[in-house]
Amino acid sequence: MKYHLDTIPVWDACHEGGECLVCILEAKAETAYVESFLGGSVMEPDTRIEVNDKGFCPHHNKMLFDAKNRLGLALMTHTHTIETIKKLKKFSGRSSAAAVTNPAPRLLDRFATKEKNTRKFARDLAEWIRKHVNNCIICDRLANSLNRYVYTIIYLWEHEKEFRSALTASKGFCLPHLAMVLESAADNLSNSRIDDFISDIIPIELQNLDRLEQELKWFTLKFDYRNQDKPWGNSKDAVQRVLQKLTGKYME
Repeated sequence: MKYHLDTIPVWDACHEGGECLVCILEAKAETAYVESFLGGSVMEPDTRIEVNDKGFCPHHNKMLFDAKNRLGLALMTHTHTIETIKKLKKFSGRSSAAAVTNPAPRLLDRFATKEKNTRKFARDLAEWIRKHVNNCIICDRLANSLNRYVYTIIYLWEHEKEFRSALTASKGFCLPHLAMVLESAADNLSNSRIDDFISDIIPIELQNLDRLEQELKWFTLKFDYRNQDKPWGNSKDAVQRVLQKLTGKYME
Protein backbone atom coordinates (compact mmCIF):
# COMPACT_ATOMS: atom_id res chain seq x y z
CA MET A 1 0.00 0.00 0.00
CA LYS A 2 1.37 3.40 -1.00
CA TYR A 3 0.78 6.47 1.14
CA HIS A 4 1.02 10.12 0.16
CA LEU A 5 4.20 11.77 1.37
CA ASP A 6 4.19 13.91 4.51
CA THR A 7 7.71 15.29 4.39
CA ILE A 8 7.56 18.47 6.48
CA PRO A 9 6.52 16.82 9.80
CA VAL A 10 9.14 14.10 9.25
CA TRP A 11 11.90 16.64 8.64
CA ASP A 12 10.80 18.65 11.70
CA ALA A 13 10.81 15.54 13.91
CA CYS A 14 14.25 14.55 12.63
CA HIS A 15 15.60 17.98 13.59
CA GLU A 16 14.19 17.82 17.14
CA GLY A 17 16.85 15.39 18.24
CA GLY A 18 14.74 13.06 20.40
CA GLU A 19 15.40 9.41 21.08
CA CYS A 20 12.91 8.43 18.35
CA LEU A 21 11.61 10.68 15.60
CA VAL A 22 8.53 8.48 15.09
CA CYS A 23 7.65 8.88 18.79
CA ILE A 24 7.68 12.64 18.22
CA LEU A 25 5.38 12.30 15.22
CA GLU A 26 3.10 9.94 17.14
CA ALA A 27 2.77 12.25 20.13
CA LYS A 28 1.93 15.27 17.98
CA ALA A 29 -0.60 13.36 15.87
CA GLU A 30 -2.23 11.84 18.95
CA THR A 31 -2.63 15.25 20.61
CA ALA A 32 -4.07 16.70 17.41
CA TYR A 33 -6.64 13.88 17.15
CA VAL A 34 -7.74 14.30 20.76
CA GLU A 35 -8.20 18.03 20.24
CA SER A 36 -10.12 17.48 17.01
CA PHE A 37 -12.57 15.04 18.59
CA LEU A 38 -13.35 17.54 21.32
CA GLY A 39 -13.81 20.26 18.70
CA GLY A 40 -16.19 20.87 15.85
CA SER A 41 -15.20 17.84 13.76
CA VAL A 42 -17.07 15.43 16.01
CA MET A 43 -20.35 17.07 15.01
CA GLU A 44 -19.80 16.12 11.38
CA PRO A 45 -22.30 13.33 10.58
CA ASP A 46 -19.77 10.80 9.22
CA THR A 47 -17.41 11.33 12.13
CA ARG A 48 -20.18 11.10 14.71
CA ILE A 49 -21.44 7.83 13.22
CA GLU A 50 -17.92 6.38 13.44
CA VAL A 51 -17.48 7.60 17.02
CA ASN A 52 -20.82 6.07 18.01
CA ASP A 53 -19.79 2.76 16.44
CA LYS A 54 -16.19 2.49 17.67
CA GLY A 55 -15.81 4.78 20.66
CA PHE A 56 -12.38 5.16 22.25
CA CYS A 57 -9.98 2.80 24.01
CA PRO A 58 -9.21 3.31 27.74
CA HIS A 59 -5.98 5.21 26.98
CA HIS A 60 -7.64 7.72 24.66
CA ASN A 61 -10.70 8.05 26.89
CA LYS A 62 -8.27 9.13 29.62
CA MET A 63 -6.65 11.68 27.29
CA LEU A 64 -10.07 13.02 26.29
CA PHE A 65 -11.12 13.22 29.95
CA ASP A 66 -7.92 15.04 30.93
CA ALA A 67 -8.53 17.62 28.20
CA LYS A 68 -11.21 19.14 30.48
CA ASN A 69 -13.96 19.42 27.86
CA ARG A 70 -16.45 17.39 29.87
CA LEU A 71 -19.51 18.46 27.84
CA GLY A 72 -17.98 17.44 24.51
CA LEU A 73 -16.88 14.12 25.96
CA ALA A 74 -20.28 13.57 27.58
CA LEU A 75 -22.11 14.13 24.29
CA MET A 76 -19.89 11.63 22.45
CA THR A 77 -20.00 9.11 25.28
CA HIS A 78 -23.79 9.31 25.57
CA THR A 79 -24.49 8.36 21.95
CA HIS A 80 -21.73 5.73 22.01
CA THR A 81 -23.33 4.23 25.13
CA ILE A 82 -26.68 4.02 23.35
CA GLU A 83 -25.00 2.20 20.45
CA THR A 84 -23.18 -0.13 22.88
CA ILE A 85 -26.47 -1.10 24.55
CA LYS A 86 -28.01 -1.90 21.16
CA LYS A 87 -25.05 -4.07 20.16
CA LEU A 88 -24.92 -5.95 23.47
CA LYS A 89 -28.64 -6.68 23.30
CA LYS A 90 -28.30 -7.96 19.76
CA PHE A 91 -25.25 -10.13 20.49
CA SER A 92 -26.70 -11.62 23.67
CA GLY A 93 -30.20 -12.10 22.28
CA ARG A 94 -31.70 -9.78 24.91
CA SER A 95 -33.65 -7.46 22.67
CA SER A 96 -36.17 -6.00 25.13
CA ALA A 97 -35.63 -3.59 27.99
CA ALA A 98 -37.41 -5.98 30.33
CA ALA A 99 -34.97 -8.72 29.50
CA VAL A 100 -32.08 -6.48 30.48
CA THR A 101 -33.57 -5.19 33.72
CA ASN A 102 -35.21 -8.42 34.90
CA PRO A 103 -32.57 -10.89 36.14
CA ALA A 104 -35.01 -13.78 36.47
CA PRO A 105 -34.89 -15.15 32.88
CA ARG A 106 -31.61 -16.85 32.08
CA LEU A 107 -29.50 -15.14 29.43
CA LEU A 108 -28.66 -18.48 27.90
CA ASP A 109 -32.02 -20.30 28.02
CA ARG A 110 -31.59 -21.42 24.45
CA PHE A 111 -28.39 -23.25 25.45
CA ALA A 112 -29.47 -24.40 28.90
CA THR A 113 -29.37 -28.10 28.02
CA LYS A 114 -26.16 -27.84 26.03
CA GLU A 115 -23.29 -27.13 28.36
CA LYS A 116 -20.68 -27.05 25.60
CA ASN A 117 -22.60 -24.43 23.62
CA THR A 118 -23.28 -22.47 26.81
CA ARG A 119 -19.59 -22.26 27.58
CA LYS A 120 -18.76 -21.29 24.00
CA PHE A 121 -21.38 -18.56 24.01
CA ALA A 122 -19.99 -17.14 27.27
CA ARG A 123 -16.47 -17.10 25.81
CA ASP A 124 -17.69 -15.55 22.55
CA LEU A 125 -19.54 -12.87 24.50
CA ALA A 126 -16.47 -12.16 26.62
CA GLU A 127 -14.32 -11.86 23.47
CA TRP A 128 -16.83 -9.47 21.90
CA ILE A 129 -16.75 -7.29 25.02
CA ARG A 130 -12.93 -7.17 25.03
CA LYS A 131 -12.83 -6.14 21.38
CA HIS A 132 -15.55 -3.56 21.90
CA VAL A 133 -13.76 -1.98 24.87
CA ASN A 134 -10.48 -1.72 22.97
CA ASN A 135 -11.99 -0.53 19.70
CA CYS A 136 -10.90 3.07 19.11
CA ILE A 137 -11.31 5.59 16.32
CA ILE A 138 -8.21 7.52 17.46
CA CYS A 139 -6.08 4.35 17.47
CA ASP A 140 -7.22 3.58 13.93
CA ARG A 141 -6.44 7.06 12.62
CA LEU A 142 -3.17 7.22 14.50
CA ALA A 143 -2.05 3.89 13.02
CA ASN A 144 -2.77 5.18 9.52
CA SER A 145 -0.81 8.38 10.23
CA LEU A 146 2.18 6.44 11.55
CA ASN A 147 2.21 4.15 8.51
CA ARG A 148 2.22 7.24 6.30
CA TYR A 149 5.06 8.84 8.28
CA VAL A 150 7.15 5.66 8.22
CA TYR A 151 6.61 5.30 4.47
CA THR A 152 7.78 8.92 4.10
CA ILE A 153 10.92 8.18 6.12
CA ILE A 154 11.80 5.30 3.79
CA TYR A 155 11.09 7.42 0.71
CA LEU A 156 13.20 10.35 1.94
CA TRP A 157 16.07 8.04 2.92
CA GLU A 158 16.08 6.56 -0.59
CA HIS A 159 15.64 9.77 -2.59
CA GLU A 160 17.19 12.62 -0.58
CA LYS A 161 20.86 12.44 0.41
CA GLU A 162 20.40 15.28 2.88
CA PHE A 163 17.76 13.33 4.78
CA ARG A 164 19.88 10.20 4.76
CA SER A 165 22.70 12.18 6.35
CA ALA A 166 20.31 13.72 8.90
CA LEU A 167 18.91 10.30 9.79
CA THR A 168 22.40 8.86 10.17
CA ALA A 169 23.26 11.70 12.55
CA SER A 170 20.05 11.25 14.57
CA LYS A 171 19.39 9.09 17.62
CA GLY A 172 17.42 6.63 15.54
CA PHE A 173 14.20 5.00 16.71
CA CYS A 174 12.70 3.27 19.70
CA LEU A 175 12.58 -0.49 19.22
CA PRO A 176 8.84 -0.76 18.39
CA HIS A 177 9.11 1.97 15.77
CA LEU A 178 12.35 0.48 14.46
CA ALA A 179 10.34 -2.65 13.73
CA MET A 180 7.78 -0.57 11.81
CA VAL A 181 10.52 1.15 9.82
CA LEU A 182 12.20 -2.14 8.92
CA GLU A 183 8.88 -3.64 7.79
CA SER A 184 8.25 -0.61 5.60
CA ALA A 185 11.75 -0.92 4.13
CA ALA A 186 11.05 -4.57 3.35
CA ASP A 187 7.80 -3.60 1.62
CA ASN A 188 9.09 -0.65 -0.38
CA LEU A 189 12.80 -1.10 -1.16
CA SER A 190 14.68 -3.43 -3.47
CA ASN A 191 16.82 -6.16 -1.89
CA SER A 192 20.05 -4.22 -2.35
CA ARG A 193 18.53 -1.05 -0.91
CA ILE A 194 17.17 -2.97 2.08
CA ASP A 195 20.74 -4.08 2.80
CA ASP A 196 21.92 -0.47 2.55
CA PHE A 197 19.13 0.71 4.83
CA ILE A 198 19.91 -1.89 7.48
CA SER A 199 23.60 -1.00 7.23
CA ASP A 200 22.67 2.62 7.96
CA ILE A 201 20.09 2.07 10.69
CA ILE A 202 21.38 -0.73 12.90
CA PRO A 203 24.71 0.99 13.74
CA ILE A 204 22.72 4.10 14.72
CA GLU A 205 20.55 2.00 17.01
CA LEU A 206 23.46 0.19 18.64
CA GLN A 207 25.44 3.39 19.10
CA ASN A 208 22.55 5.11 20.82
CA LEU A 209 21.62 2.10 22.93
CA ASP A 210 25.24 2.01 24.12
CA ARG A 211 25.04 5.73 24.91
CA LEU A 212 21.83 5.27 26.87
CA GLU A 213 23.23 2.28 28.75
CA GLN A 214 26.16 4.42 29.92
CA GLU A 215 23.87 7.30 30.91
CA LEU A 216 21.66 4.91 32.86
CA LYS A 217 24.71 3.39 34.54
CA TRP A 218 25.87 6.85 35.65
CA PHE A 219 22.34 7.57 36.93
CA THR A 220 22.64 4.58 39.26
CA LEU A 221 26.19 5.47 40.31
CA LYS A 222 25.11 8.98 41.28
CA PHE A 223 23.29 7.42 44.24
CA ASP A 224 26.68 6.36 45.65
CA TYR A 225 27.69 9.00 48.24
CA ARG A 226 31.13 9.18 46.62
CA ASN A 227 29.57 10.60 43.45
CA GLN A 228 27.12 13.03 45.03
CA ASP A 229 29.12 16.11 44.08
CA LYS A 230 29.96 14.95 40.56
CA PRO A 231 27.95 16.36 37.63
CA TRP A 232 24.92 14.48 36.33
CA GLY A 233 25.85 15.06 32.72
CA ASN A 234 22.96 13.81 30.56
CA SER A 235 21.86 11.19 33.06
CA LYS A 236 19.17 12.97 35.09
CA ASP A 237 16.38 11.77 32.80
CA ALA A 238 18.13 8.61 31.61
CA VAL A 239 15.48 6.29 33.04
CA GLN A 240 12.69 7.94 31.04
CA ARG A 241 14.68 7.97 27.83
CA VAL A 242 15.86 4.38 28.11
CA LEU A 243 12.31 3.19 28.77
CA GLN A 244 11.12 5.15 25.75
CA LYS A 245 13.86 3.59 23.62
CA LEU A 246 12.86 0.12 24.72
CA THR A 247 9.06 0.43 24.72
CA GLY A 248 8.21 3.39 22.48
CA LYS A 249 6.30 5.34 25.12
CA TYR A 250 7.16 8.68 26.69
CA MET A 251 7.63 8.46 30.44
CA GLU A 252 6.85 11.57 32.48
